[in-house]
Amino acid sequence: MKTSLQKSTRFINCTISGIPKANAILCNEGAIKTIGLSNEIVGDKTIDLRGGVVYPGFTDSHLHLLGLGMSLETLNLANITSPEKIIEKIVKKLKSINEGQWLQGWGWDQNNWRDTGYPTKKMLDAVSPKSPVYLKRIDGHAAWVNSRALIIANITKKTQDPNGGKILRDNYGAPTGMLIDSAMELVRQFIPKYSKTDKKRMVLKAVSQLNSLGITFVHDAGTDFETIEILKNLISEKQLNICIYAMLTNNHEVYDNYLKSGPFFDNKGYLTVRTIKLFLDGALGSRGAALLRPYYDDPENMGLILLDIQKTIDKVKKFNSAGFQVSIHCIGDRANRIGLNVLEAAGERKLRNRIEHAQIIHPNDITRFADIGVIPSMQAIHCTSDMYWINKRLGADRLNEVCNWQSLLTAGTIIAGGSDAPVESPDPLSGIYAAVTRKDKAGEPADGWQGHERLTREQALLMYTQWPAYASFLENKRGKIKPGFQANFTVLSKNLMSVLPEDILKTKVLFTIVNGKVVYAE
Repeated sequence: MKTSLQKSTRFINCTISGIPKANAILCNEGAIKTIGLSNEIVGDKTIDLRGGVVYPGFTDSHLHLLGLGMSLETLNLANITSPEKIIEKIVKKLKSINEGQWLQGWGWDQNNWRDTGYPTKKMLDAVSPKSPVYLKRIDGHAAWVNSRALIIANITKKTQDPNGGKILRDNYGAPTGMLIDSAMELVRQFIPKYSKTDKKRMVLKAVSQLNSLGITFVHDAGTDFETIEILKNLISEKQLNICIYAMLTNNHEVYDNYLKSGPFFDNKGYLTVRTIKLFLDGALGSRGAALLRPYYDDPENMGLILLDIQKTIDKVKKFNSAGFQVSIHCIGDRANRIGLNVLEAAGERKLRNRIEHAQIIHPNDITRFADIGVIPSMQAIHCTSDMYWINKRLGADRLNEVCNWQSLLTAGTIIAGGSDAPVESPDPLSGIYAAVTRKDKAGEPADGWQGHERLTREQALLMYTQWPAYASFLENKRGKIKPGFQANFTVLSKNLMSVLPEDILKTKVLFTIVNGKVVYAE
């Protein structure tokens, strides 16, 4: 029996993941209507998927949408192997800006350098005495600035460390030019703000890149009010080619109105606002992640707790009572324990509260995620990026606490997978490869770093499809290729379940389809 619907699209010439006998999908008004054989399905429009393998549309459960767009327009310092090479890029960039204008960059990582100590303002001062320089570390939790920026911000020997931050100082107490976590804001507040037009352009650039990587849906980990308004405008202009699950920033000017009105749902499924994002600690690379024992390479330091715990308990109660999920950034084992304690004391299980990153977890806390219904949102690619230097931070006896994916799944929870872009590449295939191998792109180490925690391919795929859908209350609309579900597909050149692990990285995205619309084609 042939099926025909008005304004329908028929996708043919494909293999459908999990449905081996079908080779066609019929979609109408953004939803899947029928799955079957191409000679049995008729549509108003036909799109040939060129023999590709169709998967549920990939989701990134933790990235920074505007941050990704900004990174595409900012001096990129990622993967540079020495501070001297960074200075070379800065000298070149200074030629294109006016004297006194702010120079911003991002992505440096001292762990990629021979000398892994923090850089200082002196190198920047030598090439930029008059233009203020602000360079964010790859994790976004530290900034390297020059003397001109410190002068503008009036940061001197007498300036006290802010709550939840550190101003690194030399032996005489003078600021070195390195600011950690909340201390970054002392300078950042003086940098000229981007206009709404700038932000709109950056969002569109980020969306275009994400579509090219097969991503149909993202959880935006910290969305301000203006960005939400930009997203709403893009929806009304029919320019938004990705679906967004927005986590409100922890700013009462952003969330007060939502607490009164309740969660927001766009009727086309492009935008949902029903989560708040809190930062409990810093990052491991900048030694701001809160640990139960001191850093192995910094014995006086146990990291930073960025929130008042009792106020956080009260906030969780308030947001859960208003129907909002709470997502808490926790990287260190101390932060994860505190985060679990907070959500156990104050959270409502039905709100599916989350811990973002959950990177270092004490063995005693592994089972607690499932026990209290907290979802770990994790980024597999962090493991393979950090494995080269994490031993220096933690010492060998704590490596069993790092990226415990299989242990968490065995204990009964799910994992929402993501990238933390622009901290890491948003490419989901790189994340899936890291999850199933725990190796770098050169195939090292041979047995995988802490290889017993690697995932199966089926589990890794679930991390980027079904489990993010559950983590955003959309398990009945997203994450599966099934009639009635939204027509979000990622079409690949290879079958991820059967290719050699290293060939996952060689797989191409042929098409990205969002709500039945082709938003990317190779």
